[in-house]
Amino acid sequence: MCNGMNALSSTLPSSYRPISLLNVDIKIITKALSHRLEKIIPSIIHPDQTGFIKGRNSSNNTRRLFNIMHHSTTHNHNSIIATLDAEKAFDRVNWSFLIHTLHSFGFGESFINWIKTLYTSPTATVITNGQTSQSFTLHRGTRQGCPLSPSFFTIFIEPLAAAIRQNPLITGIQTPNMHHKISLYADDILLFMDNPKSSLQEVISVIKSFSLLSDYSINWNKSSILPLNTNSLAVAALTTPIPFCTSHITYLGIHISPRLSELINLNFTPLLKKINDDLQRWMNLPLSILGRIATVKMTILPKISYLCSMIPTHPPLTWFHSLDSSINKFYWKNKPPRVKLATLQKSKSLGGLNAPNFHHYSLANQLQYIYKWTHPTQSDSTWLDIEQTVSKDIHLSDLPFLSQTIKKHPCFQNPTISSALTAWWKFYSITNSTLAPSLFTPIWHNLDFISNKQSLYFSTWVEKGITHLKHIFNNNTLVPFSLLVQKFGIRSHQFLQYLQVSSSIQSSMKNKNINLDLPPLPSKLINIPSSKKILSKLYKLLSQADSTPSIPS
Repeated sequence: MCNGMNALSSTLPSSYRPISLLNVDIKIITKALSHRLEKIIPSIIHPDQTGFIKGRNSSNNTRRLFNIMHHSTTHNHNSIIATLDAEKAFDRVNWSFLIHTLHSFGFGESFINWIKTLYTSPTATVITNGQTSQSFTLHRGTRQGCPLSPSFFTIFIEPLAAAIRQNPLITGIQTPNMHHKISLYADDILLFMDNPKSSLQEVISVIKSFSLLSDYSINWNKSSILPLNTNSLAVAALTTPIPFCTSHITYLGIHISPRLSELINLNFTPLLKKINDDLQRWMNLPLSILGRIATVKMTILPKISYLCSMIPTHPPLTWFHSLDSSINKFYWKNKPPRVKLATLQKSKSLGGLNAPNFHHYSLANQLQYIYKWTHPTQSDSTWLDIEQTVSKDIHLSDLPFLSQTIKKHPCFQNPTISSALTAWWKFYSITNSTLAPSLFTPIWHNLDFISNKQSLYFSTWVEKGITHLKHIFNNNTLVPFSLLVQKFGIRSHQFLQYLQVSSSIQSSMKNKNINLDLPPLPSKLINIPSSKKILSKLYKLLSQADSTPSIPS
């Protein structure tokens, strides 16, 4: 094992994080077992867990969190959230408990015997400052650097999550269709609680019981509780080992405040200051322009992209202007730029150097949720359910195809929804596309299609499968009633309803050249075939908006 130090004092043994240097034969077998394991992990682990599971990521946790916070504050619930700090989580995994958990999940004897072989009397030595210690026997923990460790910890912690979910004495935050109690990313645990007076004590009791069986331990002093509204401040008087915070807490590296309007100042403002300090320190390094662009891509872009993916609030344009100014000074060593930044940000085929466009990366991070609305998956269900509830009668997949009259709908008050839609409208603007009715535009509950001062809705039409303009238009022309009768089985006595639908839609499209095809680039976004590397694909779409070659001058 080779010691790596974290940010704490170098004089404390607890500051060191060993990374196991494994021999080749162990790496081969653990990698093979890991590949088998990752295929079934998504089917046995609850969507509450997102760490090290294919198809899930940490942004699911924060998007769920912000949706729950908005729901709790708007409904004035007596709610709190709590972050739990696990004490050396991976190093405290009890092997007997892990094996028993594997049996409980139904893993076969052959697979478990391989695991027992790997964890039977393993030995290690420690290398510190080039000095190698005598070998010693390991008795617990999953080795950091082992391909199996992430999946094993996910399985190891799932019984705790299940115990909290299934405990009726722990009251989570209730949304109309789901009861939210816990969210996990590896050893980062986030709890959602209503009625904290009783729920807190029960959570602590469950964790202590789990610790007795598994050797898992929580550092209560480093954990924290955040009340979500003023009513929750009363719980600060409760006797609990977990400290209370009234301003903000930190979860997955993000500073979380009960007031979502403060997210920019808490996260993006300090990041900009740190970036400016780093760029100033690197200013005089002997790097070429290509080296400087590579430095920005490797050190600065990941930090910005991570924040933009985790926080629904889009930074103001002034923030990006300040960032671009600092980056440009770094590219040219504080000298007058020889080439415009916009030119550097273009692809090499268009005369640029592929320098990152941070505004486009931020938009791409928001646009991925437009894609997820239209291509929902089980791994996103924890936050999709809340946003669908907020959208009421309008399906999430229909939101991108409505006009900006959706701002009048209550769902636009939800910051996660409004940020995604605002990014979508910005995408239309950047790509010189017109936001107009399309074949994907919903007919019902659409504020643009009004009859008798109300939006349209005929349940019998919905039951017959008529929901969008594509069902009643052909070649940009409204189909005759007889064709709807023939194709969908609409009754002849519903002709009056047909006239209402026809009149409302044609009135909305009056004096407009009707072309119900989606513009090319928005159509490409909606029809991306796979969510794999979705951020990169969206960024490329944004880059295609300006495909004019640039000749540096």
